[in-house]
Amino acid sequence: MRRPLYLFFVVPLCMLSMLTLVYLFSKKEPLFALRNIKIKGMSQLSEGEIVKRINPFLQESFFGTDVGKVKETVLSHPFVRDVSVKRIFPFSLVIDVKEKIPSALWVRPTGEVSILDEGGVAYRGLMRETKGLLVINAPEATDAKSLFKEMNIWLRDGLIQKEWLSEVFYREGNVTIYSAEDGVEIILGKEEQKERMKRAAAVLDDAKKRGVLIKCIDARFEKGAIIREGNR
Repeated sequence: MRRPLYLFFVVPLCMLSMLTLVYLFSKKEPLFALRNIKIKGMSQLSEGEIVKRINPFLQESFFGTDVGKVKETVLSHPFVRDVSVKRIFPFSLVIDVKEKIPSALWVRPTGEVSILDEGGVAYRGLMRETKGLLVINAPEATDAKSLFKEMNIWLRDGLIQKEWLSEVFYREGNVTIYSAEDGVEIILGKEEQKERMKRAAAVLDDAKKRGVLIKCIDARFEKGAIIREGNR
């Protein structure tokens, strides 16, 4: 009695499994089709730009898509710092993009403007979202990068404040910086620029305590500095 009852359940189950397999293998769509692509972490790039770049490497099959090629082609974009690509079973591909961070503006003598990334390297043209960025006037990319790194050292050491620093001007080794506060000009010249900046900072601090407005400090002197006062 038990055997017929057992067969009553097993036979339909086997038939259902066989029909399911026949259906799956008869479909034109792959068994594990790539149905969903999720792209995260972008503010300067559009999803369309990324999809266009990776499209040659996408396959209908979830496992057929070359994840390494997808990562390589996204990483080759000049705006991208790093990227991770993951398969999420059974049919999704997740691309997490880390873009370069706009960190300063580099202005060439011709007036052409580029954006520097967090390493001081020019990577794109001017865009709208650039408020509050340090402006570096320099003829060469190497000069701009060097100044960017030096200013960051001064910021790290507390010699200057990010909100205070507005612009750096470089020509033939001479450095002049401009403050966002009252537009103070500080001439540092070619040598011992950090030490000269320390003296200029001391002068500014003393002037602030005395209520004196300074428009220019020429710190190119071994002892002291020449200052030009302004009117409030």
